[in-house]
Amino acid sequence: MFIRIFCMVTIFILLCFQFPAEACTLWGSAGDSVVGGGTIISKNRDWRPDHQQQIRLFTPSGYRYVTLYASGNDAQGNKAGINEKGLTVVSASAPSYLDKQENFAGKTGMRILLARYDSVASAIEALEAGKWACGPEFLLLSDSKEIVCIEFGTNGSYDIISRTSSGSVYHTNHYLSQSFITLNPEKFANSQSRYNKIKGFLEKKEKYDVADFQQYSGDPVLWRAGATPTATRTVSSWIIRQSPEGVAVLYLKMSNPGKPVKEYELPLEDVFAGKVDLSLIE
Repeated sequence: MFIRIFCMVTIFILLCFQFPAEACTLWGSAGDSVVGGGTIISKNRDWRPDHQQQIRLFTPSGYRYVTLYASGNDAQGNKAGINEKGLTVVSASAPSYLDKQENFAGKTGMRILLARYDSVASAIEALEAGKWACGPEFLLLSDSKEIVCIEFGTNGSYDIISRTSSGSVYHTNHYLSQSFITLNPEKFANSQSRYNKIKGFLEKKEKYDVADFQQYSGDPVLWRAGATPTATRTVSSWIIRQSPEGVAVLYLKMSNPGKPVKEYELPLEDVFAGKVDLSLIE
């Protein structure tokens, strides 16, 4: 009987770790697809309610940057960010079985991208020159002119899925590139459901504004409630709107565990100038 119970518990634990906790949804629009031009980029961040999120300003030797930072669990770090030049980076996890230390050893983190590169063009040029690489994950990068979606496989391999100065891009947590399609698990219904939902939203209109992105973010398929008190749910929404001139505003929705849901509108110029008390954002 003990052996049977042990085996059942072991199977349950393995199933729990088969799929990523950070089941995020990424999307963005640029140019003629945005009311007034420029870009909008968004991330709905999903995770277990086992930590807190803050907005942090970093002042490294390179460009200063602001990030959505998670702390208090074993997956702390930067989850979305923008630097003072307007380069924005949002990420989503690849299938969780790829989340092994050897796949990420020596790879570039978000903080390096934000501190080092001032635009999508400079980041992509450096990527193609072999100056940086990521472990298995999905990135959207944007500035005031364009948006790019990149899939990373194992051993630093990558595929640029889409890059546009006039159109929309979107991604969830499964591979789309034929180069990496075999890395997908047998089942990824939740990721596919969210992909289909955001794809449908971004095929409905010719132009989008922040209000559209906020509405899509709150859709029940994309803003997940969590099946149990400890289950994965959506814990934040990060939306960056950049005008063609590079003026950037962060529209943030926070759902930290044990705290009421709060929404913020933060002009990034004020944040970088130190005019915003980031400790009050929770």
